[in-house]
Amino acid sequence: MAAAVLLLLAALRLADPVALEALRLAGFDQMQRWFPREDAAVPVRVVDVDEASLARLGQWPWSRAVLADLTRRLGEAGAAVVAFDMLFAEPDRGERDAAGAADGDRRFAEALAAGRGVLGLALVGEATGASAAGKAGIAVVGRDPAAGLHRFPGVVRGLPVLAAAAGGEGAINAVPDRDGVIRRLPLYLALGERIVPSLAAEALRVAQGAAGHLLRVEPDGRVTARIGNLVVPADGAGEVWLRFARREEAPRVPAWRALAGEAEGLRGAIVLVGSSAAGLKDLRTTPVAQAVAGVDIQAEAVAAMLLGQTAIRPVWAGLAELGYAALIALAAILLAAWRGLPAAAVATAFGVAGAGATASLAFAGDGLLLDATFPGLALGLVFAGQSVVLYQRSERERRRVREAFQRYLSPVLVERLAARPQQLVLGGETRRLSVLFCDIRGFTRRAGGLDPQVLTEFVNRMMTPLSDAVLESGGTVDKFLGDGLMAFWNAPLDDADHAEHACRAALAMAGRMAAVNRDLEGVLPAAMLPVAVGIGIDTGPCAVGNFGSARRFDYSALGEPVNFAARFEGLSRIYGVAIVIGEATRAAAPAMATIPLDETVVRGALRPVPVHALLGDERLAATEAFQRLAGAHLDLRAALADEDRLAAGAALARARALDDGTLAQFHAVIAARLAGDGPLRGVGL
Repeated sequence: MAAAVLLLLAALRLADPVALEALRLAGFDQMQRWFPREDAAVPVRVVDVDEASLARLGQWPWSRAVLADLTRRLGEAGAAVVAFDMLFAEPDRGERDAAGAADGDRRFAEALAAGRGVLGLALVGEATGASAAGKAGIAVVGRDPAAGLHRFPGVVRGLPVLAAAAGGEGAINAVPDRDGVIRRLPLYLALGERIVPSLAAEALRVAQGAAGHLLRVEPDGRVTARIGNLVVPADGAGEVWLRFARREEAPRVPAWRALAGEAEGLRGAIVLVGSSAAGLKDLRTTPVAQAVAGVDIQAEAVAAMLLGQTAIRPVWAGLAELGYAALIALAAILLAAWRGLPAAAVATAFGVAGAGATASLAFAGDGLLLDATFPGLALGLVFAGQSVVLYQRSERERRRVREAFQRYLSPVLVERLAARPQQLVLGGETRRLSVLFCDIRGFTRRAGGLDPQVLTEFVNRMMTPLSDAVLESGGTVDKFLGDGLMAFWNAPLDDADHAEHACRAALAMAGRMAAVNRDLEGVLPAAMLPVAVGIGIDTGPCAVGNFGSARRFDYSALGEPVNFAARFEGLSRIYGVAIVIGEATRAAAPAMATIPLDETVVRGALRPVPVHALLGDERLAATEAFQRLAGAHLDLRAALADEDRLAAGAALARARALDDGTLAQFHAVIAARLAGDGPLRGVGL
């Protein structure tokens, strides 16, 4: 499996599908937002043909005479270079001189020549017949980098008169990624076989007074450019990864202010002229903003190169990311085999967190772009695969257990055994249980006159809602006893409130008898209805486990509480109440509405056992009427214990006066005992 995982990760890395690229770029974008470039002072300014300038000076395109004045003003303000992120491919529509040439173009050319201007050109996807002679020399050391650059067959340049006067020409092309986001800017492009510098590169060259560009292809395929005194690293495609500053746009001056001579801070600055006006459609999407003017992207590139703070995607990054993912994946696989899926989950989580932390530190410190999404995705896929494999293996084992034991074990026990098959052995443990016995009263009398099929339907219709009440309260149905059932709580699953849950199940059983009797109207003769049940509950330590032979065994409970609960169920018939519980159960579920009945002698017990009638839950126990009734019975219990016939008679009279008939049979039993001359405490069971 480990080899398969390594091959899968290597194939995924090499294929680099569109979805994987999108995740990687999204991760890089997040790094840009978390760790932007510090907004250090840098001599780069934008002169913006903004909406206010268009409103003051008229719609675009402005006359070349206005642009000439703008260029002259910027030169007078001390700009080191004025670069236009625009195309001037058509003649001015203004006045013409005697030779028919546009006077505005002539004036603009003179201003460009005087002010060290740089014009933009655009490389296009079809041949135009024009060439880009350019003002800058391109010197190449070693292998020609043109083969790796973005290549175009055609170019659109400025007018020859303008191009001849300008100090340089640079491509204004921006090549977005598949999602339309500008993350990189081509520093150099190829027009056929000729290398063309970008507007940003030419602005840097002219600002420094350099004669040309020196390019070298490094052994790892990257391109290093020397522009004057600057050394700029680029990737094999001649692109620089932009690292955007905290602010969303470069320091700017509205064009109308520059024309009015009101621009400040331009001395020695590289000035880029462009437009943020929405109508001129030069707005782009970047990792940090949805609509950024193209000239601001050029300014970001110039500023980052001046500061040496471009982002870098190392050539070794892909291999390092693959190796890291493979290493953590192997660790997760080994941990899953050794310590299980939780240990593998921890290793995976640490691996993903480590990839994210490493990528964040690398970008924040050195601007290195490391992909944390590939290790994260790869580790997630490996963990998901491990989960599926282990789940299928576990499900096969569970299915085997269910098929073998679901016919005679309780559903809760089946699920526990399915989760831990090693429990399928003889033996057990001592646990404190609450045990319940439930019996259909008068079953023998009814069963004697019924057809076997009717008897079967009768029992099934009885046992289904009764056993459902047990299961719904978290109990285990131990066994069906023909006309009754045995259940217990706190095994196999822990249940801290087992006594209370047993009491609630018993109340639910008694409460469902009205619906059960309606359901039996079409099954039993009317003379056999209604049907009632008697329930006994006791709580205490029991031996619980798999009891039987080596070939066949059942999960069950043994102990004194089992015996007592069965006896209490029989006592319910004598006292005429639905539910009788022991003292230990009452003490463990004190909120329940219970009435003290008697102290009875149970076979095998060394002393009389207190028993109580369970009449309801905590809502009944909170009523004033019930509290008065319970008080009268406490007095009755005390008088019986003291063998005080006079006090017992008075207490019985008060209890009968407060009773609604629920305890009438119990009261009759006590009255008969008071009328006799025998002991007042208990009856033998």
